[in-house]
Amino acid sequence: MTGEPARVLVVGGGVGGLEAALALRALGRRHLRVELLSAEPQFTYRAWSVGTPFGHGAAVEVDLGHVAADVGFTLLEGRLEQVDAERHEVRTQEGVLAYDHLLLALGAKPVSIVDGAFTFLGPANAAELGALLAEDRLPAGARVVFVTSPSAVWPLPAYELALLTADRGGPAVMLVTGERTPLECFGRQASAEVAALLRDRGVEIFTSTVPASFDGEQLLVPMAGSLPADVVVALPGLVGHPIAGIPHDASGFVPVDEFCRVQGLDDVFAVGDMTARPLKQGGLAAQQADVAAAVVASDAGSPVGVEAYAPVLRAILLTGREPRYLRHPPLPELRPQSPDEAPWWPPDKIVGRHLAPYLATHGELVVTPAHA
Repeated sequence: MTGEPARVLVVGGGVGGLEAALALRALGRRHLRVELLSAEPQFTYRAWSVGTPFGHGAAVEVDLGHVAADVGFTLLEGRLEQVDAERHEVRTQEGVLAYDHLLLALGAKPVSIVDGAFTFLGPANAAELGALLAEDRLPAGARVVFVTSPSAVWPLPAYELALLTADRGGPAVMLVTGERTPLECFGRQASAEVAALLRDRGVEIFTSTVPASFDGEQLLVPMAGSLPADVVVALPGLVGHPIAGIPHDASGFVPVDEFCRVQGLDDVFAVGDMTARPLKQGGLAAQQADVAAAVVASDAGSPVGVEAYAPVLRAILLTGREPRYLRHPPLPELRPQSPDEAPWWPPDKIVGRHLAPYLATHGELVVTPAHA
């Protein structure tokens, strides 16, 4: 290795990409030259948009150019088209870029999973969902069903939408999920607490149920009949964005090892929703980004410890009243952690070792988009 800093190219301006850029600058400041390639000039923090239909919570945006200037990485605007891992080059619409290490954080593409249902995409159609659920739009005795299935890969927003709708009063609210128990990814105790919360709010839940379509009156569940409904709101599934030169499975997701290195490729890493890991969530994408950044910084000569990816699942569940804080595995404490207490700081939706503190201390860079 020469005395020149290693060139790290991060591709993707979402949670995983921005966390990676911040981590790389923190861990390898003298050993790395960090560039971030993004198709969009801003980072959109989407997690709070689930509250938009109910008059609170919205997506916010951060100008990536301002972050780059503040933190010390180079922002490149463009869209990745191809990776030549042997030559250590990528091709974009604008030309060819060389790299020493490549870190991909390109996310995934949402797709509808219930024909005829309203698919909630977050900021893109939160206002439209608000209009659909408006009290003056719903008939008397309306039945509103929220759906998440195994292919939705992150079920929590469906629970939030159901609880927020029930808390406002009016329609009968139902939640249909392909999970065996409510939010089973958080473990038995949290699942039982969420089930109790749903019962207290009058939300009827149907588990191990995967519907196929909605005809305007009935939600069809193959081999099990149908459920009467006036409005059905479903979370999307996800499929990958296949990239020439990068291996992927039948759904377009990229296989990675425990250090987030793309299988079969040297100096290429992938994190977040684009990877072939079953659960897709912003906090997990940030943890993957931290692992990959540590490997890259260590390889470049920084005195950084490297540990394999060992996910810790954290989430804030919006309920319409006090939020619930969920963590799996639970904190190893002598006393039980109250679900109403924040077990991490800052207490935000997406827990990133570098991203969350940065946003919490740089509020001047955060703006609410005009369409929110």
